[in-house]
This record gives sequence, C-alpha cells and structure tokens, in this order.
Amino acid sequence: MFLQQPFRFSGRSGRIAVAALLTIVAACATPPEDPVERQVFYEANDPIEPLNRYVYDVNTAVDDVALMPLSTMYREGVPEPLRNGIKNFLQNLSMPVTILNSALQGDWDNTVDSTVSFFINTTAGLGGIFDIPGNFDEEPRREDFGQTLAVWGMAEGAFIELPLIGPSNVRDTVGLGVDILTDPLTYLLTPGWSYARAGAEGVNKRSELGEEYDTMRDTSIDFYATVRSLYRQDRDAAIANGDADMPLFNDDD
Repeated sequence: MFLQQPFRFSGRSGRIAVAALLTIVAACATPPEDPVERQVFYEANDPIEPLNRYVYDVNTAVDDVALMPLSTMYREGVPEPLRNGIKNFLQNLSMPVTILNSALQGDWDNTVDSTVSFFINTTAGLGGIFDIPGNFDEEPRREDFGQTLAVWGMAEGAFIELPLIGPSNVRDTVGLGVDILTDPLTYLLTPGWSYARAGAEGVNKRSELGEEYDTMRDTSIDFYATVRSLYRQDRDAAIANGDADMPLFNDDD
C-alpha cells in the first residue's frame, strides 16, 4: 500500500467536498434509459465509470512518469536470476496471508502446502530467495481475503479503479483491507520498510508485464475497458482455482 490513511476533511469545506463527491457518484451510478445502453451498463458492472476513468488516467500518468521507467531499468539492469530471487522473496513474505485464507476457505490441502512451502523457503530457501517447492512444481495457490469472501458467497460488487493500486471491485477492496490487517508484517515493519516493500512489489509486477503490456495499451481502442474485463476474468479464474465447473458468486448469479 502506498496510501495507508484516508484524506481527512474538517469544517464546512469538508462537508461540502464530501456532499459534492456523493452527488457525482450518485449521478454516475444512474443507469441509462436506452435498453441497449442499459444492458451494456449492467454487463460492465461499472456504475461509477466516469470517476473510475479519471482515477485510471491518474494511475496511467503515474505509470508513465515513474513506474514504467523504474521497471524498465530494473528489468534491463538486473540479471534475471536475481530478479527471480527478489520475486520469490516478496512472494514468500505474503505467504502467511495465503495460509490464513486457505484455512478460512476450508481448503486444507492448500493450507498444508502453503505452510510447508513457507517453512521450507524461509529456512532452507534463505528467506524465500530460493523457491524450493516451486522448483518441483509444488507451488501452492495464492489466496487472499477477496477470494475468501467469494467462496463464502459475497458478490463482487461494482468495479472500482483504486488510486495507485489499479483495478478492483467492492469485494476485493474490502478483502485488501483485511489482508493488510491480518498480514504480520503490517505490525512488524516500520512505515519506511512497508513503503519500500510496496514499491518493490509494484516495480516487480510492472517489470513482469513488460513490453507486451505497453504494446497492448498503445494499440487498444479502449484500454480501460480491456483492463476492466481482464481483471474480472482473472479474478473469476483465481476464485475457481482452475475449476471451470465451480460456481462463481457474481452479481449476475
């Protein structure tokens, strides 16, 4: 997380700002009267699309100015074996969240696999730099509280573009907050190290997208809509754990 505290408003100006924001959101959330446009509106699951597009434009500007140049230098300047080690280390740091959510979902196989993986990589793997179970194709699935809420039956809710984070939805936004609260490193790391961890994760993920992502963005007619669709498909696949027959708990169900 880059932003850990919400903006605070005080006095009359604060109440006016909040009221204006609520008015904008309410206006954006009004379904179109045309039947065809209304169907598209509900299929996109994006009732505050104008606001989301504004946040997306800001995120894109931040990516152009900072994240993309940093990730390019990282990808071109750091040897691949070292990048893999950093990636493994960062993923191992998040393994306690996977262990907890696997247990909350009643997925005991993945709970055991992720616990064993975390123990082996933290010790023999030197803090996770070497992904020993992954070398034997025994990598546990990554789980988070957004997936847990889906397994429990919560609908995804409206699509949301989060500042500095990117695509999400109501369910995953709630899940993100719970993941932060249940992550032991939230309490063990100082704010400076927390920001460093978040920055390293952002640069690492952006470097993995690479030129293919940039090309897709440059050639797409509406890349915002493309990202929104890909995000929803990716989350559905993660919730289903690769099982196409598993029912997904979306708003359309």
